[in-house]
Amino acid sequence: MSAVVSELKKQYGTWKINWGDRCRYQRLTGKITETYDDARPSVAVGLVASSFGALPSYVSRVMPNTKKRYGYSGNSFIAAVEFGKKVKAKTIVTGGESSDPASPHFSDQATMYLFGVFKDVLFYKEDVLKNVEKKYQPGRSESAGRRVRIRPSIL
Repeated sequence: MSAVVSELKKQYGTWKINWGDRCRYQRLTGKITETYDDARPSVAVGLVASSFGALPSYVSRVMPNTKKRYGYSGNSFIAAVEFGKKVKAKTIVTGGESSDPASPHFSDQATMYLFGVFKDVLFYKEDVLKNVEKKYQPGRSESAGRRVRIRPSIL
């Protein structure tokens, strides 16, 4: 315990620091090996590892060239399903559905995940159609719905 107190005093000038100021969620690139930067935006995390009996599980550590701890392991998603006449399900993804930092779905679920706010699963066709953002039909270009000839590539 004294080693931890000494380390906190060394890094922050005091041992009295909120866990959320030290433990952060950050997703900058979407790459498998993420990079972290204390000067860039991040979200406070109040979660801990499953070894403490926690679900969701969030494991963090100090990354190279940072003072704060960032998540590197834990749940990638959580789902709860209710079976009955109609299937009902709720899920949450750790960050977002996209690996493209320019996408609105890159980190759109991060705060929801950290606060345990789940989203409904759009399981039935009518639910999916009510929530469509963009339609795609194979063989048609996305702009103007024109037919596109697709030639198979030869390896």
